[in-house]
Amino acid sequence: MEARYQQELRDRDPATVEDLAFDTFQTTEISGIDDKLVNLQRLSFVGCGLTSLKGLPTLPALTRLDLCDNKLSTGLDIIVKNAPELEELVLSANKFDTLDSIRPLKQSHIRTLDLFDNKITEIEGFRDKVFEIIPTLEVLDGADSAGVEVEGESFDGEDGEDSGDSGDDDGEEDGPGLSYLDNSQLDEDETEDYDPEAKKEARGTKRGAEEAEEEPEAKKVAESDE
Repeated sequence: MEARYQQELRDRDPATVEDLAFDTFQTTEISGIDDKLVNLQRLSFVGCGLTSLKGLPTLPALTRLDLCDNKLSTGLDIIVKNAPELEELVLSANKFDTLDSIRPLKQSHIRTLDLFDNKITEIEGFRDKVFEIIPTLEVLDGADSAGVEVEGESFDGEDGEDSGDSGDDDGEEDGPGLSYLDNSQLDEDETEDYDPEAKKEARGTKRGAEEAEEEPEAKKVAESDE
């Protein structure tokens, strides 16, 4: 794992690294990671086959740890001790099967915990008991203590708000107004059966009628002048 650790650092100073992922790197325990990751905030060991958390370094700034899809059943006391600021812990698809196995989290600051696909979820009253064990817990398996689903952050804005709705505050219409639709409908009716020759003929007839009306008028003026 030490070689993978150096690869993930990519020649960066460990003290400047905020995210690290060892996903799918097969190992039963954590090793080769030093305590220089003082600003690491997010760490992931998804699908690594971990059976132990021994070797987890001290990570004073860590807020999210993803241990999904491993073979862990104990060792959460190590997380509490080495990651004192942890707020989000993902333990889905592991082997936690008793309430005692998660009891060390009572001393943590965990706010969000995922335990999907663990046998512990089959215990009667599981949710209520977990919330009792972890006083700081707010969200368990995507829902709050009342069982109400909690949505994650949205790319459009915080708490799922869509920043694109701000245009409505200015009173602007999303589409064309009624007057535009009415006029466009009239234009469509007028042009639906449009025939250039028929229109030209109609213009000629109208012009002839106008000239016919003008001729008597001109004749009357001439007679009065005489």
